[in-house]
Formats: sequence, structure tokens, C-alpha cells
Amino acid sequence: MNTKIKLIALDLDGTTYVNLGYPVEENIKPINEAINKGIKVIFVTGRPVHSRQNSFKSFNFKQKETLVVGFNGGLIYDIYNNKTIKCSTVPKKLVEEAFLIAKKYKEAELWAYADDLKKSYINIDINSAKYLHQEHAFFEEELVVVDHKTTLSDCFKLIMYNPSKEIVEEFKNIGLEVAWYPGGIAAEINSKGVNKAYALEFLSNYYLISPNEMLAMGDGANDIPMLCYAGLSIAPKNANDVVKKNAKEISYYTNLEGAVAKAIYSYVLKGE
Repeated sequence: MNTKIKLIALDLDGTTYVNLGYPVEENIKPINEAINKGIKVIFVTGRPVHSRQNSFKSFNFKQKETLVVGFNGGLIYDIYNNKTIKCSTVPKKLVEEAFLIAKKYKEAELWAYADDLKKSYINIDINSAKYLHQEHAFFEEELVVVDHKTTLSDCFKLIMYNPSKEIVEEFKNIGLEVAWYPGGIAAEINSKGVNKAYALEFLSNYYLISPNEMLAMGDGANDIPMLCYAGLSIAPKNANDVVKKNAKEISYYTNLEGAVAKAIYSYVLKGE
């Protein structure tokens, strides 16, 4: 690829980071070298932007503005200035409908991130849940178990654990964006049209950087739109086969083997 990369868009879990954890150590140095060269490095994640596990202090974000994309595009946030740049939430009415749908499925576990960043809604008590603990790793604020008395709000993102094809279709039928592949443990849910490609398109206009000048890396169903949008996209070896089919290239390395580091050295730093 001869086009100079000006923006690197990186998924966190299963790509740049240990799944549900912290940065893969090998990735920190090349990411910082890219930042120091003036290349935009943007984390594009399904996580909340303020999660302690994001460990953004590991990186040399010294510019006057440092953007992070959270909730799969639901929130684009400047972590340097603590400022919302763009907010694209799921409307309250659709959040209410989603919880009504979840109520019909015994095994469904639904989590919704409220738009005030300090509250999340869940459909069952977390102590009774099988999977919600995974999401709880990213969120330490108020959890509200939804019942008929709960007043819901707009939400940045919903995530359904233990979904079925039927429940995913119901979410789509009410007008929601759902990232999931059959057999996946979680379906990530946003407002229609809000996804990681939506975020990259915003960044393209914001920074005047074309898609062909972007390198994107991701391993999950929610990364597919981003992998299709960027001029160069790479799936780590550990990515699901459905995801790999949508990437321009597949790394020989897993996330834990430093797939991100190796790609940055090969395509951006070129052996530096």
C-alpha cells in the first residue's frame, strides 16, 4: 500500500488490548511512536470512554485534543478536554421496546448505558446473571434493575448477552443497529446507522483525512463496518472468520502476540 497512513483506528478488546483487560504491552511503544509522529491514533471501542480499564494514560496523547470513540460510535469524546464532540444515542422509546423484547426471552441478559454516563440499566439482577459481570468490568457507577416502575432514558449503547437469531431480528425490526454473528456471545446494539464506520466517516470529515489514509484493526462483529470503511483494514489472527472476511488483510498474529504493534511497524513506521 503506497498511501501514507494519517489515522489509525483501533478496537480495544481482542485487538489492541487483552479481552476485557488492559493494553497488550507490545503495542504501547509503536502506538506512542505513531502519536509522536503526528499520526492520529483513535481508539474506536464498544467500551465506555471513561472506563478505568481503558488505561489511556499509557499513551502519549499530548495534543490539545484527543478523541476517543466509545459505545461503537454512540459517543465521540475528547478525553484531553473532557468534552463531548458528538453524541448519537438510542432514543428512550426504543430502549423501552428493547427491554420489553428481552422480557420475552428467559436467557436474555440486557445492559444499557444511560446517556448521563453514571447510570446503566439491566434487565436482571447482576448477581443472578451469567454474563453481565463481563460488562460490569467496565462500569463502576449506578446499576438499575429495570421493572415496570423504572423511568428509562436515551442510551449510548445496549448490549445483549446470550442472544438468539430471533431476538436479534426483533431488535432490527424496531429500527436498531445490531452487530452480531451466529454463535456470538453478545449482540451490540446502537441507533440505526450508528456504528464504527459512522464514527470513521465523522473523523474523516473532522480531520480532512480520506478513508484511504486510514488503517483500521478489529476482531469483532462490531468492527466489521469499520474494517469495510478504512482503506487498509487488518483483522488479528484471533478474529472470528466472519470478521476476517470483511478485512482487507489478516494478520499472522493474535492480539496477544502484538498484531497491532506489528501492523503499525509494517505499514506506518516502516521498520523504525
